[in-house]
Amino acid sequence: MTGIVILTYNTWDVTKECVNSILSSHIGVPYKIYLVDNHSETSCTAEIEKIIKDNGNITYIRAKENRGYSAGNNIGIKEALRDHCEYILIANNDIIFTDDILTGLTEFLEKNKKAGIAAPKIILPDGKTQETNLGCKMTLRGKYLWILRNTPLGFLSRRFCNKFHIDIDRYHSPLRVFGVSGCCFLFRSECVKEIGCFDENTFLYEEENIISCKMERKGYDTYIIPAYTVIHHHGYSTNANRPAAYAAFVESEIYYCRKYLKAPGILLIWLSLIRILNYVFLCGKSREYRSYFGRFLKKSVTGFFRNI
Repeated sequence: MTGIVILTYNTWDVTKECVNSILSSHIGVPYKIYLVDNHSETSCTAEIEKIIKDNGNITYIRAKENRGYSAGNNIGIKEALRDHCEYILIANNDIIFTDDILTGLTEFLEKNKKAGIAAPKIILPDGKTQETNLGCKMTLRGKYLWILRNTPLGFLSRRFCNKFHIDIDRYHSPLRVFGVSGCCFLFRSECVKEIGCFDENTFLYEEENIISCKMERKGYDTYIIPAYTVIHHHGYSTNANRPAAYAAFVESEIYYCRKYLKAPGILLIWLSLIRILNYVFLCGKSREYRSYFGRFLKKSVTGFFRNI
């Protein structure tokens, strides 16, 4: 059986569309949905409750507190493992399934025992392909080069960016990559047990980089299967509070660089300063960012010293 873990926070209408798209996809393998409410501020809607009641293969779990994306997903993952699921699909609640991707991805992992993760091609609502990265490992040097890509010094980062960014539209066969987007991918349960679940020290962001590093350490391969696609309403939840999301990113970035890249603190100071300066720039364009500036600065400084 395959477990489908869907994490939701407040956005019940979007979650309903996601779940209904799965139920209407005529999936050819046994599956169970683990709907994890990450301690939403709003109650589960009557429509969602009816869907759960009418479908015996949906388990609803409410987290006792919101400890972030990683911790929330881990609740569903652990429940799926307790139910002896052989495969676990991680799906954002703003993903729409247009066909049965589960059967194809499962069959690929069954045939390729060294592969621990298989992911579909991600399509945006306008029909364009979502930017696909993680063709190679995101190193600390890569962080600085990626920042340079849209500046006059972008020519210095071209070589790295060409390796990191994947023009997935050029590929039709399974493509081995360093990592995949965290919005939708299929885990082999054996792989989850060996590398561990999501790192709960991050509240939001950097999950893909962390999972990819764990996969590398344990010798598992990661693939994108372009033949299978899902639609992603990208950024639906994080757009609701962009300054807080940016602050979470900065904190997670420092943690990732320190814990998984073993980057020295002196080099992380410059990265933090760049992120703070970028936030100041955003303050000049948006009152929303200006009103959050004090909290952002406090989170950035305390997060930096906590992680180094």
